[in-house]
Amino acid sequence: MRDLLQTSLLCVDVAVPLPIIGLFTYQVPEGLEEKAKVGVRVRVPFKNRDLIGYVVQHRKDPPATPLKNLLEILDDEPVISAAMLALTQWISAEYGSSWGEAIENALPRWVKFGKKADRALERQLVPEVSPEAAGPVFELTPDQRLAFNAICTGLEQTNPKPILLYGVTGSGKSEVYIRAIQEVMRRKKAAICLVPEIALTEQLRLFFLHQFGDQLEILHSKLSDTERFLAWKRLERGQRSIVLGPRSAIFAPVPRLGLVIMDEEHEGSYKQETVPRYHAREVALWRAAHEGALFVMGTATPSLETMYRTELGEVRRLDLNTRVGKRAMPQVRIIDMKEDPGARGKQRAMLSIPLMAEIEKNLAQKESTLLLLNRRGFSTHLYNTKSGELLMCQHCQVSLTYHQEEDTLLCHYCNYQMPIAEMKTAPDAPMIRFSGFGTERIESEVARRWPQARVARMDTDSVRKKGSHEKILKDFREQKIDILVGTQMIAKGFDFPHVTLVGVVLADVGLMLPDFRSSERTFQLLTQVAGRAGRGEKPGRVLIQTFSPQHPSVHFAKTHDYMSFYKNEIPGRREFNYPPYYELINFIVRSKDERRAYLFAREWRDLLKQALTPAAEGTAAARAADITVIGPAPLPFYKLRGHFRWHVMVKWPRGLTLRPQLWDLMGRMKKTSLVAMAVDVNPTNIL
Repeated sequence: MRDLLQTSLLCVDVAVPLPIIGLFTYQVPEGLEEKAKVGVRVRVPFKNRDLIGYVVQHRKDPPATPLKNLLEILDDEPVISAAMLALTQWISAEYGSSWGEAIENALPRWVKFGKKADRALERQLVPEVSPEAAGPVFELTPDQRLAFNAICTGLEQTNPKPILLYGVTGSGKSEVYIRAIQEVMRRKKAAICLVPEIALTEQLRLFFLHQFGDQLEILHSKLSDTERFLAWKRLERGQRSIVLGPRSAIFAPVPRLGLVIMDEEHEGSYKQETVPRYHAREVALWRAAHEGALFVMGTATPSLETMYRTELGEVRRLDLNTRVGKRAMPQVRIIDMKEDPGARGKQRAMLSIPLMAEIEKNLAQKESTLLLLNRRGFSTHLYNTKSGELLMCQHCQVSLTYHQEEDTLLCHYCNYQMPIAEMKTAPDAPMIRFSGFGTERIESEVARRWPQARVARMDTDSVRKKGSHEKILKDFREQKIDILVGTQMIAKGFDFPHVTLVGVVLADVGLMLPDFRSSERTFQLLTQVAGRAGRGEKPGRVLIQTFSPQHPSVHFAKTHDYMSFYKNEIPGRREFNYPPYYELINFIVRSKDERRAYLFAREWRDLLKQALTPAAEGTAAARAADITVIGPAPLPFYKLRGHFRWHVMVKWPRGLTLRPQLWDLMGRMKKTSLVAMAVDVNPTNIL
């Protein structure tokens, strides 16, 4: 009788935001059937506690075992659409997270607050938006015209092929984006434009506002929960049709999606470093394909994966070979710091004689200068002169960095802080020698050498406060700043016509990291920051200081020669079985107990080898034999945030389906609360 009653009542599958693969079936209490819609949040009993989960499907064949009832249905209408459920299900299968974790990642935080917050904020929604603003109209170059026509053709197709807009820096990719979005709006559809950084969002926001007015919606992490809720609702209701923001904007709930643009496609910040560790490029590819939208990627330095896809014919490549206005590319000069007189001796100068001369010239001519050093802080290494040892973070196997503004030693990984004043008053106070330098010290040195110059710094330390990065960029745009010192934040997409000089203080930062992508990242960074110079009427100059002038990343950046770099780099990827030829999953095992971490990693390695070896049998033997399990090995940053870390890698040829087997193995692996294992699919760094 109980079984008969259970089958007559509605049962639903619920995804919970826990690292548990699979769904959980619950019975809907009588009288709540109409409210139990797919996409609503529900409160469910789970072991010895209550959880908030998401109804993902109605169950037609409930299990014979007794089911628990839902405790509460929290929403009158779904908080997530059928299309977004399909996308998050794919993310779960692609990146090894649970479906619930993928859903929770896609939704803004306001969904956790319940219906009271929903009703209160509903009253603040704006009325219908005003018509779009009229912006200036620029004549397209021949290359831009060809690219725009190809994009229009793609917009007319039901299943358009993705496009790579491969253009040199300053070639006018943004203008092509504008025209493409206008065309999408003419077709009464929506567009999403992804940018790699919040700072770049502000740059494009000003550009887009002139064209689209109140049709533009900004989504990024610095919005308050209220602001994000209002933006989400406006998009959901179709009141705004253009979205601009970093990687999370790909989940914007726009109806009738027609176009997705990814600016600076190569940027590593499109890869999320928390669960689920998705890459926005792959998510955008999937969403565009399944919603019949066109996906356009733009960059001067494509990722090797995307350029390889163009060679396979999976992505169409459109070239913008010249700068707008036929402006010349900046002249790049390499400064070998081993030969510079100022860099010799114990007190090595941070700025070479040629770079200082060019800064002097720019100041005299009232032109702007960018100085790049991709390293924060004042001093990056501090030695205890009594013991000769580096001062290390207590929780990480990482050296502490001195920040002069706060007079504090800081760990850039776990945020552990030690004020210098406290260290000096300790009974066993060390004698400290400062070594290395970061952006804070470069800013200080520049201000000391040129006291008449207006100097500012842009890095994650200087833009912590809301609106701070907008102020720095506004001041720089209005030429209230003569010299802007910064990390990679200043290398991405900024267009300032008054910048005629770019100096790279140390190109070697990141070049020798134990990571197969380090050369690619360095070339991209150097090429991109060089492209900030000479965008106005006056020609640009770039000086790159390095101790490795013959390194391919430096050599090819000098001539802005991406294709030669690609042809030089890609054979190594094939030889050592790395992307784009191979898929790669990094399993990261961590524990506060060093021995437990190693033993778990070794056990996981053994299970993988045992399970994957038989895959080499049968008709796919030639390809499957290339499945490789590597490790366990300690990660370069072995101890981080108090945890010891080992990793095990699996490599297999592109196109071979292996993920379902790997996720099944993870479910069978015996776990302990003392050890955690993370999954990173095709990682952008292995540190």
